[in-house]
Amino acid sequence: MDRQSRAKRIADLHVFYGQNEVVEELIRAGKIDEEYMYPFVDMDGEVFEWWLVSPYLAQELKGRGEVVIDALDCHWWGRTTSGQAIYMDGVIQEICGND
Repeated sequence: MDRQSRAKRIADLHVFYGQNEVVEELIRAGKIDEEYMYPFVDMDGEVFEWWLVSPYLAQELKGRGEVVIDALDCHWWGRTTSGQAIYMDGVIQEICGND
């Protein structure tokens, strides 16, 4: 299986739902820290989208310096890109490794 196919498979199996409104409401309700709504000093950009992801993918993303909220028995990835399929994101490609 080539890297592109692996990336599609990871996105299909480990990225569940877009959760922008859910995360914003949890922050407003004080259930998770407000800092996640703003750019991080060491990040290249701000979070554009929040995605509910599997524990496996959350761990992989955190290991690569991505914004991940672990709260309320859920894992949300703060995606700093937008406008392309998730499997095309550089971090997802990196998780899949080199051929």
